[in-house]
Amino acid sequence: MIEAGKQYRIRGNSDYFREKYGIPTPIIEIKDEDTELFEGGWRAHDGPACTIYGWRNGVELLTVDGKVFYGHVFCAPITPDSHPIGLGEVVHESELEPVDGEEIELATSENITFEKSDPGLIRGSAPPKETKESED
Repeated sequence: MIEAGKQYRIRGNSDYFREKYGIPTPIIEIKDEDTELFEGGWRAHDGPACTIYGWRNGVELLTVDGKVFYGHVFCAPITPDSHPIGLGEVVHESELEPVDGEEIELATSENITFEKSDPGLIRGSAPPKETKESED
């Protein structure tokens, strides 16, 4: 049973998590179930974490049965004098496993920029539409 406020390891070998966080199995601290945080759940919410989960759900063929949760993946500080940062992610319960008593390796924030905040979505996006110049 997944519990709010606890940390879990994302299991599997996700290209999305590897590209974004530098490791395929980062640690996530669960805030709560999606239906408790987003009215109508992740499907009815247009925030970035929900949109990205929808994409991952289709690309990684995640199961549609069971519960979905929102939490923060904690990344190592960007500079030696800064603090770790937590980035929001929506995950399915089948992607989570407990991390009881193990040493936690923080994910990297090296790949995370405004332009590249989600490598998978940007890579899969459609090219910009061409515009025709006026002949006047």
